[in-house]
Amino acid sequence: MDEHQSFLEDDEDDTLLFEKLREHALEAHPNPERLGCLDTATLKAWVFTPEKLNLSDPRYLHVLKCAECTRELIELRKRRDAERRAQTANEAARPRTWRWTGIAAVLVTSIAIGGVSYWRVHSPASSVGTVPATPVALTIDLSQAGTTRGGETSTVPPVALPRRVIAAHILLPYFSPGGRYAVSVTMDKDGSPAKAEAMATANVNGFHADLSVTLDLRNLPQGTYYLATTHESDRASYYYPLTVR
Repeated sequence: MDEHQSFLEDDEDDTLLFEKLREHALEAHPNPERLGCLDTATLKAWVFTPEKLNLSDPRYLHVLKCAECTRELIELRKRRDAERRAQTANEAARPRTWRWTGIAAVLVTSIAIGGVSYWRVHSPASSVGTVPATPVALTIDLSQAGTTRGGETSTVPPVALPRRVIAAHILLPYFSPGGRYAVSVTMDKDGSPAKAEAMATANVNGFHADLSVTLDLRNLPQGTYYLATTHESDRASYYYPLTVR
């Protein structure tokens, strides 16, 4: 039986399709640097309480091209299934909400983890699948910024970046030290998980330091964020207004 015929005879949950997508992601999309990955809390919610997530959000399409997120989702699903088996063994009878159980199982199966069926109908045209993966080289000039630390923010006009993979050459403010920096994109200045993050080493040139870093912004919805820089010897971060368009 050829593969086309196999897909025609797939079940209503598209199990065969999801298995093929999972295998493709694991083999073709390694992501050891975890660029653009969803945080563990979100992945856990996807497996255990998927009804709490808006799976039409294009940022969830990241798992279609990330072997690392796929592996984490598979392990979480195994844990969920083990807990369900233990619970079932201790119950004499249990209501069969078979329809939602089937949907939840699809949501956490393979690379699509069930979101594929939903996305095929509801995914917006601006999803990550339509955004090129080729990095865009841009210079971000913060050399004239009057930065402040912690809860305060630089008065420099917002940096504007496209929803692309950005190969950024960042000119840090004058008199910034050289060394290792964490460069991240955050929703606020309160220590929330970074939406994109990378490490880079800054070199001092005259009165300022500059560094080169790659940030994957394809999963971020358009809107306002902060570009944060944190030196390895300083726990306080410097925040700069950022617009993703």
